[in-house]
Amino acid sequence: GTPIVATWPADTLTLAVFDEAYTAADGAIVDTTTSPLDRRLDFLDRYVDFKLKVLSARDAGYDQDSSYQAEVEAYRDQLAGPYFLDRRVIDGIVRDMYEKQAEELRVSHILFFLSPAASPADSAATYDRALSLRDSIASGILSFEEAAARFSDDPSAQRNNGDLNYLTGGRTVLDFENAAYETPVGELSGPVRTQFGVHLVKVTDRRPRRAEIQARHILIRTQSDAEVDSATAVIDSLRARVLAGDDFAELAREFSDDTGSGARGGDLGTFGRGRMVPPFEQAAFELDEVDDLSGPVVSRFGVHLIQLTGVSERPSYEDSYTELRQLAERLPRTALRRQELGREFIDEVGGTYDAPLVREAVMQYGEDAARDSVLALGFGDYAERTFATVGDSTYAFDDVIPTLRRTRYGPHPAGEMIEATRGFVEEQAVQQALARLEERDPEFARVFQSYAEGVLLFRVAEDSVWTPA
Repeated sequence: GTPIVATWPADTLTLAVFDEAYTAADGAIVDTTTSPLDRRLDFLDRYVDFKLKVLSARDAGYDQDSSYQAEVEAYRDQLAGPYFLDRRVIDGIVRDMYEKQAEELRVSHILFFLSPAASPADSAATYDRALSLRDSIASGILSFEEAAARFSDDPSAQRNNGDLNYLTGGRTVLDFENAAYETPVGELSGPVRTQFGVHLVKVTDRRPRRAEIQARHILIRTQSDAEVDSATAVIDSLRARVLAGDDFAELAREFSDDTGSGARGGDLGTFGRGRMVPPFEQAAFELDEVDDLSGPVVSRFGVHLIQLTGVSERPSYEDSYTELRQLAERLPRTALRRQELGREFIDEVGGTYDAPLVREAVMQYGEDAARDSVLALGFGDYAERTFATVGDSTYAFDDVIPTLRRTRYGPHPAGEMIEATRGFVEEQAVQQALARLEERDPEFARVFQSYAEGVLLFRVAEDSVWTPA
């Protein structure tokens, strides 16, 4: 066992526990004039003194005060959820997006619609269709583009042959995104299941991603499609003048119909993805070198000539964290990861889920009427039947009604009700894990104990020092 470095009534301090406390406080120790050993011995004296004061406060009954207990319990509730979410959910998602966002992939897909409520037989039939078409593409019977235009259930495939342009981490659903990042350029993934259906994913390009660029432009505004040709001719002539040596900024001041940027020589400053209209953004981010010029770019504002003036360094993970965290909190993958943690807890403590019974209870009114009937009438004869357990807790259909009433429904409400019912059970598991967080996470236990002991000593100081003063 680990050596004991201090003892006091009813407790001992092991070297391992002391090392944890010292490491946690080390950032606050700014005295560099003494040796590491002297600093550790000084901290040991102060730590033991602190623990003795806590013991004295407990002996005096301060920890039995109802207002103290309520304050500590409220803090625990405020701390546990975000702590759990950050450590076990958000941080991993943010790290994954940051690493993926070093690159952007040009991706095409073929979609086969499949309802979330689809039966196993329908699911198997859809996978078989996807595999059969994949084999036809791989053997050269059909090109991917032809297959997408003819067979994809994505309506846009009729005009783009399945091409979704460039994407990066956080821009699409996670299973689709993972399949894209795991597929080499020029190759085709196996069938990928998402809430939209079953996809075949093809990656046609992979390149380093620019987070932000600097650019300037000249705009010739158009009021109708008839004016585009004449505006394009003007942009072509201005482009030729820049290539011949004329100053871009001077031409922008003289000719640009964007008077705001024109007065600055066309300067648009620094911008990232999603800030400009799509045709402009695509053309600007495809420029390779500083001073490169685009061809005429048609947008809803008119026709542009764009010049790249700078490429920003990619921000560090720490600098990107806040923005990526805000994105992560809005993405479905965060809720899915939380559900996954619920399933992990169920595996740990034991549990059951009667999927056929849930499907039977939801579908009792018929698939088309399932949502409205359940929300209005409840589960009828199924209401008090147990459909799931987590550890020692049991859940009946009546328990899930509030969750189903809060759920937002899309085109497949019966399937979405079934998913929401499973999600309810997984969330109950998460809540149980949160209630047992101290025993499952030593770092959380240490942080919470430090707070509780700090509040205890503040109460003592309040009674013995501040109030008398």
